[in-house]
Amino acid sequence: MTIVHFLPAALPVLYPLGGAIQRRVREIARTQVERGDRVIVYSAEDEHGLADYKGVEIRGLKCRLTGYLRTLEYLARASHDVRNVRAEVLHFHSLPEGTLFTRSVRARKVLSYDNYIFRRGKRTPLFRLYQRALDGFGCLLPVSEYCLRESVQYWRCDGVPMRVVHNGVNLEQFRPDPCLGDSMRTSLGIRGGPVILYVGRVCTQKGSDVLCDAFASVRSKIRSAHLVVAGPAKQFGEERGDELTERIREVGGLYLGPVAEEVLCSLYNACDLFVLPTREWEMFGMVALEAQACGKPVVATLHGGLPEVIGPTSGALVAAGDANALANKIHELLTNADMYLSMVRQSRENSRRFGWEAIAAELDEVYRTVARRR
Repeated sequence: MTIVHFLPAALPVLYPLGGAIQRRVREIARTQVERGDRVIVYSAEDEHGLADYKGVEIRGLKCRLTGYLRTLEYLARASHDVRNVRAEVLHFHSLPEGTLFTRSVRARKVLSYDNYIFRRGKRTPLFRLYQRALDGFGCLLPVSEYCLRESVQYWRCDGVPMRVVHNGVNLEQFRPDPCLGDSMRTSLGIRGGPVILYVGRVCTQKGSDVLCDAFASVRSKIRSAHLVVAGPAKQFGEERGDELTERIREVGGLYLGPVAEEVLCSLYNACDLFVLPTREWEMFGMVALEAQACGKPVVATLHGGLPEVIGPTSGALVAAGDANALANKIHELLTNADMYLSMVRQSRENSRRFGWEAIAAELDEVYRTVARRR
């Protein structure tokens, strides 16, 4: 089978500082190649070029424009090129406009998405156009049950076939490795005491302010505790993190800024507990899954797709925005050895449900179901 993936135009597929969509497409494409498929990925780049990524054909398309015009330029170039590919499947990722540009391409078309609000949603004059575009897909693939429920209500697209296909985790890349963790602790200058880790954007939407308040409370009881934060100080592309990064330092935390993907496994292994205090719009929580794959319990909020990612025995969920509840749960896990060790054992086991091989097998079933339906 020949499968073509289309990424959003904002970041190249091989962007070194992460990006959940970029990572998902790379992993799905790599796994599909291992299953015997021919896989092509289109990526918006500053220059035209071809690259090979573990057997995946990366077709970089030079795009000169910025903002939403870059998306249109990218889709125009990709839809022109793909006509010569003879693909069986066109798999778009957070690009509902894809069907409008590929109407003449006779292939199954599916759409994966991490957030059901596209381009400002109902606040854009393109809202009706997006509704029409969604009708053109053979199947919509939200990343969680939560995302599915919200998108059906938001877009009124319950007439389009839908199926949840979760994000996954590379269980070979993300694994328990105490030596790797010790080395990272040394490089960060951490000696002794439990380490609490957060990876992601530093912003109010992600609950960074709640995390700071909770850590201040935890540190008043466990003086040796450390907080490590890694990620850009942004909220959906807008720079809003200066006050929050200063607050992290004020409470005694260590702010690393954005980190490369190859550093993540070391960071996860360096921590004792991973925390994800998101307030809103958390459709899945890939970092929580990666931390569990490294054998780390997760304390997160009872919100969005997080209850689907965090098993009842591999972590704990607290109310969103409640710093006291977050601090109490962190303190409980760090001081209750039996509970903590039980969650360490279950974390890795829970993550096995989301291996990329299982995700690719689900997608293969989706592709074939769409073909039969057509």
